[in-house]
Amino acid sequence: MKIDVPGCGSAFSRWQNTSALRVIDDENRQWLIDCGPTVPRALWQRGGNINDIDVLFFTHVHPDHCTGLPALLNHWKSFNRQKTLVIYSQPEQRQVLMQLALLANWPDKTLCFPIEWRDSEADFHWQHWRIRTAPTRHEMTNLAVRIDIRQHSLFYSGDGRPTESSISLMAGADLAFQECASLSALAEDASHGDFPGCLKLFNSLALPSLGLYHCNDAILPALKLACRPYPGLFVSHDGLQYDFHQQRFYTEDYLP
Repeated sequence: MKIDVPGCGSAFSRWQNTSALRVIDDENRQWLIDCGPTVPRALWQRGGNINDIDVLFFTHVHPDHCTGLPALLNHWKSFNRQKTLVIYSQPEQRQVLMQLALLANWPDKTLCFPIEWRDSEADFHWQHWRIRTAPTRHEMTNLAVRIDIRQHSLFYSGDGRPTESSISLMAGADLAFQECASLSALAEDASHGDFPGCLKLFNSLALPSLGLYHCNDAILPALKLACRPYPGLFVSHDGLQYDFHQQRFYTEDYLP
């Protein structure tokens, strides 16, 4: 199992792609978690095949997490993808995604490949992957997600402030990513994570690796310095990859 970070920026980052994560198992089955407006280009820079991604999972449908969907589907249509695509979402948010999917092939109504729309449940399986979700505190209902593939586990918060259920889901993960919008503490009823809260989670859960992402551009230099005294706590960046078998991070630069 390995992960690839197409983007880790905030909604309006000038320097990073919008936040998304690609999960790849040993048989090259792939999930893309979220697809904001700059994510399709990041995927095209990686090359690969139009059939590589099996599943899209949406944590929620704020624009920076979903509006890359039409461009991605249009690309796959233009190059004649035939493989069925599975899209997981919260059922009450699906209409937004279906409208975006229609835009991918406007004015026609259908693509050249099938889409299976499925509900994001609290605990379910896809292939041999176990998927669990938990809500965070956000302006819109957001589902953090945990993926367990054999002996490896990954947690990805999506967006929003941690909740008891999302913290419980994060516990024991080999690698976790938590949204961190602020260097200083935010109010308890805020809808975004902050560094003091992330540090507390890192220490209390004894996480091996916790990546902070979806951070405002202005705080990145100070946030990196704040993480430095804590081995395993880091600020994520575009192009970061992690191999669970080798237990190592590395960086790929896809720009020419």
